[in-house]
Amino acid sequence: MGFRRKQIAGLTLVAAAVALATSLVNLTALVRFSVAETESRARFLAETLRHQASRVIRQTEPAELRSALTWDAALINYAEGIVGYSATTMYVAVTDRDGFALVHSNPLELGDKLTPAPSLESFVAKNPLAQLWELRQGHNVLEVAMPFDDGDGEPFGAVHVAISTLFLKEEIWNVVTQNVLLATSAVVAAFFASLFFANWLWAPIELLRRELGRFQPVDGEPPLDFQSESDVSRIAEFFASMSQRLDDQRSARENDASWLSTMLGGLSDAVLVFSNEGRVLSLNERAAELLGLGRDEIQGKLFADFFPEEHPVAEIVKTALEGDEPVGPVDKTIANGQRPVVYALSAQVLRDESGVSGVMVSARDMEKLSRLGSQLSYAQKLAALGKLTSGVAHEIKNPLNAMVIHVALLRERLKRASPETQASLDTLEKEIRRLDQVIQGFLRFTRPEDLQLTSVPLRELFDEVERLVSAEAKASGIEIETKVAEELPPVHGDRELLQQVFLNLVQNAEEAMPHGGRLHVEASRTEDGVEIVVADSGVGIEPEMLEKIFDLYVTTKKKGSGIGLSMVYRIVQLHGGEITVESEKGNGTRFTIHLPEMRA
Repeated sequence: MGFRRKQIAGLTLVAAAVALATSLVNLTALVRFSVAETESRARFLAETLRHQASRVIRQTEPAELRSALTWDAALINYAEGIVGYSATTMYVAVTDRDGFALVHSNPLELGDKLTPAPSLESFVAKNPLAQLWELRQGHNVLEVAMPFDDGDGEPFGAVHVAISTLFLKEEIWNVVTQNVLLATSAVVAAFFASLFFANWLWAPIELLRRELGRFQPVDGEPPLDFQSESDVSRIAEFFASMSQRLDDQRSARENDASWLSTMLGGLSDAVLVFSNEGRVLSLNERAAELLGLGRDEIQGKLFADFFPEEHPVAEIVKTALEGDEPVGPVDKTIANGQRPVVYALSAQVLRDESGVSGVMVSARDMEKLSRLGSQLSYAQKLAALGKLTSGVAHEIKNPLNAMVIHVALLRERLKRASPETQASLDTLEKEIRRLDQVIQGFLRFTRPEDLQLTSVPLRELFDEVERLVSAEAKASGIEIETKVAEELPPVHGDRELLQQVFLNLVQNAEEAMPHGGRLHVEASRTEDGVEIVVADSGVGIEPEMLEKIFDLYVTTKKKGSGIGLSMVYRIVQLHGGEITVESEKGNGTRFTIHLPEMRA
């Protein structure tokens, strides 16, 4: 049998099974209903006949009950009429307590002893299939019997309504015949429906057969004609092989995507890769920060669903696709919910075998680049200054030492000199030592420090700094708030120098709040390190001083040396970090330090 014929036969069998099962359920329901209706009708007739017998009993003396029931015309007519009324009723009778017929629908049975028959109630209690089986066994009599008394509560006799199973079978058999015809019609209809649906289902398979016919058989195998299950098995094997190849290709693409994501993640610039339709295929964390969204929020989605056409990134993508050539770099200001930042945007057209496949956009933070340039220039200046100081310090230190010695000799020789002379010697010695301290600070700033690098937990460091300044802060009415993020990684640095950095910043903040205020110190984790913020509510810094606040000998304090913040900048730089300052006159100052975290 061919594959298609098996398909038709299978569908037909399923449909036939459903039709037969439905017919069987319907048949049993109809049988149950017919038998229940027959029993209900028999009970009604028996109840009516008993009511007529009770009427005669009420109107007759007890000694004359038998004759009165036997010759009551209304009772006899009713009993005979019941048989003609009900198609399934065989006879009705009224008997005395000994079972002799006082009234009978068949006059020939009058006065005879009535043979007891099985109860119709017990037949009704059986399941429909058992009822059908019993009806097929031949003629039988089932009855409904209702006793009645003589009016004084004493049992007198009973009313009997007998049902012929032959009559009941004829009535039910009509229903069975209709049900069988219906089931047969359903099976025939199922066959033609199966034929139709088999042809309908076969159409795409036939198309598949024609398409697969283009493939040459492997190793001399016969062509695929779908006449047997082996052809279907071969098709299954073919698609299994194709599925495996697709899985391999998908895995390769996922590996490529992972490699691309890793590569983009290592770039300092923001990079986005777009398809021709403007869908974001890939982006790094810098790009997500630029857009103000999470990578998972926008990756794989249309850029236009999140940003308008006027967005600088959307504009440069459109320009590159329309011109089919690279664009940029062009400076564009982008605001992602924070302050606007100037980026240098560039777009590179991507191509494959079919032509243009997408655009790669890169965005470089020009402000950050400017800061890096300033830091590089500053480092170069420090290097040049270090070379200069190595010679200058030697030339200055020797005369200073000689001057200190000679001031001491003069003091010995002029012990009896006037107070004015002694005061002049004190001033001379003080200024010589001050000049020596300036030179020592200058040397410390310009010469590289010998860093003692260890793992430095910032929470412990902040606790130590707060312990050192808490007494002075309390006396000045300054509230210190320290907030360190949970699971903050340690930094790799020199503990003493880092303590010097934060102590210097905290002390400067306290001096900026002579009448009290609030000092906030916070450390949080970033993508590639740790960010520390030291913010005060003090007097702030003049705008013209902000650009040179880290320069050597520049100070905003009357008695400041101008070395403290320069040393802070230098120490942060030695640790591979960055420091920035924001301030507004009268609204406090905020220093932000970024340090790399400790690597395992």
